[in-house]
Amino acid sequence: MPVLLAVTLAAALQPACSWDNPGHNPYTGGAAAAIDRYTDIPEAVRSTLKRRLAEGQSDDKVNITRDGIAGKYQYDPAIRDMHFGRASVCRTVTRDRWAATRSEPGAVYCVGEHCILVPRICGNVSRISRTAPAVAAAPKEEAREMEQPLAFADLGLADAPERGEMPLDEAEEAERRASHQRAQDTVAELLDEAELEATASNSRFRRLGGDGAFTDDDIGRDVSPVPEADTWAMLLAGLGLVGWQVRRSRRQAR
Repeated sequence: MPVLLAVTLAAALQPACSWDNPGHNPYTGGAAAAIDRYTDIPEAVRSTLKRRLAEGQSDDKVNITRDGIAGKYQYDPAIRDMHFGRASVCRTVTRDRWAATRSEPGAVYCVGEHCILVPRICGNVSRISRTAPAVAAAPKEEAREMEQPLAFADLGLADAPERGEMPLDEAEEAERRASHQRAQDTVAELLDEAELEATASNSRFRRLGGDGAFTDDDIGRDVSPVPEADTWAMLLAGLGLVGWQVRRSRRQAR
């Protein structure tokens, strides 16, 4: 059985083909059978690729042109092991006769370094190589921002939901931020009022002369001194002593 399979595959393999007319001789076999013909790909990887093709879970949507394959990743322009008809496979495929403006859409499925290309127009399961992500050069301003260290707010730590709390949607997030801003404005107003009150108190203190007593300029007349408590005691003691002396003198006169 393995010998028969090898002979069949050898008969179906072609060293090179020209993909001049996409859709002229489309692949009519199954995608799983096509991937199984790539025997250099590990079996586990082939199983994953077959499942993803069956579910339509592609990694990239590309445009195939005469000179390249363009998508969100960068690919080698060469297409190899393309399936035609029922079970024919071409090792190398050329598209030299395409017009420079021609473009064919396709889907790419990758597992590790193994990538499968399936053009939409004909479904010819093929293989390509991915080189690097096609990341556009960032503007200078974005580059400077990327070099700066991230703050806690950038990391999402300040607004992260507590354990067991559902994430906020956009409306709730906007309301939460507005409420937070209103609270900050209220605190700022209270601080401003407290500062104004403190300024007014200092002004009244200075107007009172600094020691709490009204000055002559404030009331326009002299201020009579107010006797202290010890002064009253001394006055009463003196009066009592004078009265006692008068009374003693009267007794002696009698």
